[in-house]
Amino acid sequence: MKTKHKTVLLQEAVDSLNIKPRGTYIDVTLGGGGHSLEILKQMDYQGKLIAFDLDAEAIKRFEALLIENNIKNENLEVIIVNDNFIELESVLLKNKITKVDGILADLGLSTDQYLDSNIGISFLENSELDMRIDKTKQVKAKDLLNGLYEKELIKLFEDLADIKFAKQLAREIVQYRKDKSIETTKDLKAIVQKVVPFSYRKGVQRNPEAKVFQALRIAVNDELLNLRSLLPLAFETLDFGGRLAVISFHSGEDRIVKNFFREKKDNNKIEYVFKLLTPSEEEQKANPRSSSAKLRVVEKILK
Repeated sequence: MKTKHKTVLLQEAVDSLNIKPRGTYIDVTLGGGGHSLEILKQMDYQGKLIAFDLDAEAIKRFEALLIENNIKNENLEVIIVNDNFIELESVLLKNKITKVDGILADLGLSTDQYLDSNIGISFLENSELDMRIDKTKQVKAKDLLNGLYEKELIKLFEDLADIKFAKQLAREIVQYRKDKSIETTKDLKAIVQKVVPFSYRKGVQRNPEAKVFQALRIAVNDELLNLRSLLPLAFETLDFGGRLAVISFHSGEDRIVKNFFREKKDNNKIEYVFKLLTPSEEEQKANPRSSSAKLRVVEKILK
């Protein structure tokens, strides 16, 4: 059950939190577990980590990673939460935690989740167009594709992934579903390939399917809404001198983070640790998925 995920901005993100060996830290997006593991390596026996993930398989992989690295709960307190990070407040209350020293949010999905055909978020595998990380949610990606009006589809693709061919794509989806419903990742990939001009495909964005799948995944899982809920919760949870680090992967996410931090800066609530940091050329070559990552880090101050 080893992870295939390569953690993005691993050292930069963890180092930016300025880990206190006996501090309390939260990783609201456990994923492949790389950030959480590195945080734990920098803590001693009185340190505490709370890690969230909706994906039970991600939690199993992380538990195996802890055993592999000989990290035991008698040395460090590790609280793993199989729930959405918007439940942060209730989890902290349950564990009698009032303030923490640092919070990390890596908003990208892990490679393991992309490769999981049960989730259906990758265009590389043919599977049902589900895309729900939280299986208690009712609406699947295929429900949106088969149920939304053309104008609603255009807005979804433009707002959530800046897709330049959103109008043509929405039109083709509506045309396609007149004959049959869109059920699988293969169906959607065929529609995208029919719409996208060859010249665009040969440009910088070599896999336009990736953006389409990204937009649907964000919509199905309410990712932007959850992010808007998380940021004020996380900020209130931080102790003075505590740090909040957020790694985003597309403009919609980054805009929300940037605007939230700007508002706090304007009100003298934070100082920037990293206003913006992106992966090095070496990391981008080794892990092409890291190329769109943006790290922003702030420290909560008392003034």
